[in-house]
Amino acid sequence: MSNTTIQLLLTLLICLSTVATIIYLFHRADERRRAQELQNRFLSDIMPSRIQAYERLALYLERISPVNSVPREQMNVNTALELHTLLISSIRQEFEHNVAMQIYISTASWHRITEAKNEVCKLLTEVAKTTDPKASSIELGRKILEEAGDKTSFYIRRALEGLRADLAGEFVRE
Repeated sequence: MSNTTIQLLLTLLICLSTVATIIYLFHRADERRRAQELQNRFLSDIMPSRIQAYERLALYLERISPVNSVPREQMNVNTALELHTLLISSIRQEFEHNVAMQIYISTASWHRITEAKNEVCKLLTEVAKTTDPKASSIELGRKILEEAGDKTSFYIRRALEGLRADLAGEFVRE
């Protein structure tokens, strides 16, 4: 082979490797762009559902707070036993209604919500045990509100703060 042929082959090899590198880089950039588009589409589809889950669970926590639930339910019953039964039942029913929302929030937040629900139910039961079941619902309601203070509000407040932190974290991600 002559020198000219070798130089021509080297030039051709350099050109081919340059073209192959450029094609590879374009292909890789296109894959990244498509992956980003897919992720953006996924987020735009799922984000409204996630925000709705945070809203619904925050509302649930507000609704199970004795400060809110006792006055709301007290009007529907006459005795302490009826009020206790209605409060526990409504807290559990509403929890079951919102149980699917756990797929949209962090495990830690779901645990805090469950813990808040359990602590509220525990407080309601403890106070009901110290009250005559035939007493008026107003008497049980008053006792619950006196006892509820910091005991249940701590768990509810902590769960709400966890939801807020999770939601804030959603908007900080890349």
